[in-house]
Amino acid sequence: MAIQRYGMAVRLKDEKRQYYIDNHANVWPEVLEELKKINVQNYSIFLKEDFMFGYLEYTGNDFDGDMGKMQQIPIVDKWTKLMIDCFNPFPNNDDNESWVMMDQIFFME
Repeated sequence: MAIQRYGMAVRLKDEKRQYYIDNHANVWPEVLEELKKINVQNYSIFLKEDFMFGYLEYTGNDFDGDMGKMQQIPIVDKWTKLMIDCFNPFPNNDDNESWVMMDQIFFME
């Protein structure tokens, strides 16, 4: 099974910066376990000023389906609702208040 790589971006509200950092220093273990169950691995988040870049690897066969299942898991939904308040829409994506997917244009193995 091939690993699929996903990059995503979002902007962080300045007043929520430390809250977001603190929570990600202590992510709920149940959330991490649920992400592993839906084939997510090597998930990283990077921050520069208000720009955040997320990277994850997916080892399943139905990314959209697994991402849909993820939000039906009560502990993940609770975490997501707490974190989404930390975001500003990414430029040109005003209708999406969460992460926007990025296009991979280069990969070196």
